[in-house]
Amino acid sequence: MHDISLFCSLSVLFILVYIKHRELSSPQAKHPPGPKPVFLIGNVLQIPTASPQFTFTKWLEEYGDMVYLRVFQQPMLVLNSLESARDLLHNRSSIYSDRPNFILLRLMGWENASPQVRYGPQFRRHRRFIQQTFNQSAIEELRPIQEKQISYLLQDIVGSPAQIDDHLRRFSAGIIMKVTYGADVKSINDPLVQIAHHAELLTIESGTPSATLVDYIPALKYIPVWAPLAGFKRNAALVKEAVDTMFNVPYEMVKSQMTSGIASSCMTSRLIAACSPAGVTFLSPEDEEDIKAVAGTMHSASDDTTRCVLSTFILAMVLHPQVFERAQAEMDRVIDLDRLPNLEDRDSLPYLECVLKEACRWNVPIPLGMPHRLVDDDIYRDYYIPKGTTVMANIHAILQNCSQPQLFRPERYMEDSHLPDPRDVIFGFGRRRCPGRHFANRNVWLVAASLVCATIIGKAEDDAGNEITPEAKFLDGFVRHPASFPYSIKFRPEKISALNNWNAALDV
Repeated sequence: MHDISLFCSLSVLFILVYIKHRELSSPQAKHPPGPKPVFLIGNVLQIPTASPQFTFTKWLEEYGDMVYLRVFQQPMLVLNSLESARDLLHNRSSIYSDRPNFILLRLMGWENASPQVRYGPQFRRHRRFIQQTFNQSAIEELRPIQEKQISYLLQDIVGSPAQIDDHLRRFSAGIIMKVTYGADVKSINDPLVQIAHHAELLTIESGTPSATLVDYIPALKYIPVWAPLAGFKRNAALVKEAVDTMFNVPYEMVKSQMTSGIASSCMTSRLIAACSPAGVTFLSPEDEEDIKAVAGTMHSASDDTTRCVLSTFILAMVLHPQVFERAQAEMDRVIDLDRLPNLEDRDSLPYLECVLKEACRWNVPIPLGMPHRLVDDDIYRDYYIPKGTTVMANIHAILQNCSQPQLFRPERYMEDSHLPDPRDVIFGFGRRRCPGRHFANRNVWLVAASLVCATIIGKAEDDAGNEITPEAKFLDGFVRHPASFPYSIKFRPEKISALNNWNAALDV
């Protein structure tokens, strides 16, 4: 009896392998080129677990701008050029806008978060919710919040210039917390900031290669939590608790304030009022979950990437003092001594625009973007791309397609007008393009312009007075933050009166 069962099992396995072999060798299945996969496991051993974008970029020379891979039996397509990314993710967005079925993220409680939600009615509803607050015309109403938060940031720098990392964290958290929940964040120790930071850290720490295997071997989700390979399940339970807290606590705060009639206007309060004109007690569970997910996701996504770009900008200014000096000279020609820059000055500061473009190109905040999933078979350049393929745009490779890509050279954007603007590319493609990009772009510009105008950024000195040149080193992770580095930031004495004037005008 045992022999019969074994024979049947082996027969079924042989038939499945044969069918798969016929499928892959058929004329229709001329996939894009890529490294040869290993039987059953595919290309798993050829893809680094840390910073795979560099390996994908090297494969560009060998296989072209489309690299086809298999992770176990899951097909994956890496797009290494702007042309292929736009052709597929933008021009064919109707079939390339889905998300892969991330089992691990579902276990962690992120399944309803806007960047992860599958393409369909819920995605479109989330998108509509976000657009109401962050479309190009709506963000003008957020300008007073931006200006106040910039003022707080500059005051923080005046008081403790050596703690710029903490100040940027408070700024990025404070501005999005105010927009989404109406909360005034005074320090990075604010309970709401700590709750969100805890959830983000746990999510990052739990996304190990062994944990994410469940996304490629779905049967692992059925193993009991006490089993040896179930560590990812135990960690996911901790993350889910933290994520639920991050979504629920600020949301319930706004609901309580609305019930008491003391809520300020914010994204969450407006969405609650729109979904339930009769009052918060009549809000449906579905509406509540969608509002929580949209608000929570906007906070976590905006906070992390904004800090990454601003930290990269400061590192670049420390390493390239001639760039900072040129940007400041341009600023001083445009901005009078008794004021600070505002958005109306932007068109008059073209070199600063080039510096920010180069900062986003030099260190792409999210090098591989967010993965897409193909919902139907497709043919592109005579290549067959099967339904269910995970598609990733290698934004790092796309923005390396320029002369001397390793150098930090803002002038490249003055010399070549055909170069793509990195601040457009880093936000993704098609219907999955970040809906908060206009607001994020303004935040980064306002901070960078204020720092160039009001501070001196340079190298730190050791005890002997020698300058310390930091290493351009970046951390592995979904968001590629600069590693901690020494720096010097000093507030320009001649700009103190300008800050005081601005604070008085803003009533800060």
